[in-house]
Amino acid sequence: MKSKRTLAALLAIFLFISVIAAGCGSGKSEKTTGTRDEDALDKLTLQTKWLPQSQFMGYYVAAEKGYYEEEGIDIEILPGGSDIIPEQRVYNGTADVGITWVSSLMKYQAGGWDLLQVGQIFQKSAMLLVSKTSAGITSPSDLAGKKVGSWFGGNEYEIYALLEANNLDREKDLELVQQDFTMNQLLSAGIDAASAMTYNEYVLLLESGLAESDLNVIDMNDAGVAMLEDCLFVSKEWMAENEDLFVRFLRASIKGWADACADPEAAGQIVYDADQSVSLEHQIRMAKEVAKLVVPEGFDPSKIGYIDMDAVEQTADLAYKYGLLSKPAVISEETITSKYWEEAAAQ
Repeated sequence: MKSKRTLAALLAIFLFISVIAAGCGSGKSEKTTGTRDEDALDKLTLQTKWLPQSQFMGYYVAAEKGYYEEEGIDIEILPGGSDIIPEQRVYNGTADVGITWVSSLMKYQAGGWDLLQVGQIFQKSAMLLVSKTSAGITSPSDLAGKKVGSWFGGNEYEIYALLEANNLDREKDLELVQQDFTMNQLLSAGIDAASAMTYNEYVLLLESGLAESDLNVIDMNDAGVAMLEDCLFVSKEWMAENEDLFVRFLRASIKGWADACADPEAAGQIVYDADQSVSLEHQIRMAKEVAKLVVPEGFDPSKIGYIDMDAVEQTADLAYKYGLLSKPAVISEETITSKYWEEAAAQ
């Protein structure tokens, strides 16, 4: 009787050990397959400047291809809009990283906001003045006596610089008028020349049925008055606690942008799938134009996100000269730094 009880006890112990061993084996198997507990990912929110569109395709591509997850990041891309100011969202902690124009960021920095520029995605300005060939505007001097559309709200300073560089008084020599975010005023001949971004409003004109030969274009880059646009920025307080997280975010983003610029058709499809607010055709055409800003002709793709300090200085000079800034911008390690880009690009 005693031997039977002993045998039963030994059997019970054997079964218990087997169960424990099986459980441990299961956990080891999960770890070796590379699966990751979602709770282990570091959360990061990115505030864009506008609605979901191919202007931001590099981030959507990186998210879709799992580049952020590979870096241990659970990213949330927050859409912008006419009532959303990225600088405010980052400053108050609603978002971790923001996208804005460099001149706009400088304005907030000059106001005492502790914001830091940490990457430059667009290497060229996308701002154009577009007119129908029938208006006869083939050079800036031809703007004299014409109605010229501007969005204002911080978007007018390249136009101001263009006019002064060509000895045109913006108060006397032409009429600057408020332009909406469609191209209807130009199409209906309400204005002679319209502001347009290469990747959006200019594309809308072509989609309306006009051919490139029907349009004349003044490019701010060619005119020597370009100001930098889409950059990445953070609050200094957030960065002080999240340097490693930001470097991982930037590394994944650079990878996404490289893929997007190499295959803008696929990138346009990814953005369209994320938010079908405009047509697939428009997203793809936009993506092709955005790629030219991120990786311009002759630009090394390995330098995506690089901050060109000469271009920053030009933006600062124009912003001060034409009244966006009340005093010269402070350009130092306190307002702009490339060290995180250098770390991300090196790995």
